[in-house]
Amino acid sequence: MFHVSAPEKDQGTGEKKDLFHQGVISKLFPSNNMGLVRTESGREVPFSFEFVVLLGEAKKPADLSEGQEVGYDLGWTSKGLRVTTIKAYPLDLPKIEDGR
Repeated sequence: MFHVSAPEKDQGTGEKKDLFHQGVISKLFPSNNMGLVRTESGREVPFSFEFVVLLGEAKKPADLSEGQEVGYDLGWTSKGLRVTTIKAYPLDLPKIEDGR
């Protein structure tokens, strides 16, 4: 039996962001066309730019950045567990104080 854990709830509101698992891009290796996503449990799961489906704010691998919060989905390949889908969330922009 395959068990999928419930996605993390959005902090503060208690609502789910979406149906994806929540994680963070921990490393990007552009020269190797690969990266790592750190899962909710702290495990780092690899992905290949060539085989991952990008959704949300990222339209191409260059739009991803280390430390960026993402939603993700996993799949099994001949090389083991891999990230198959990444949904990039909008980056939080710092608020500009008016000074008045």
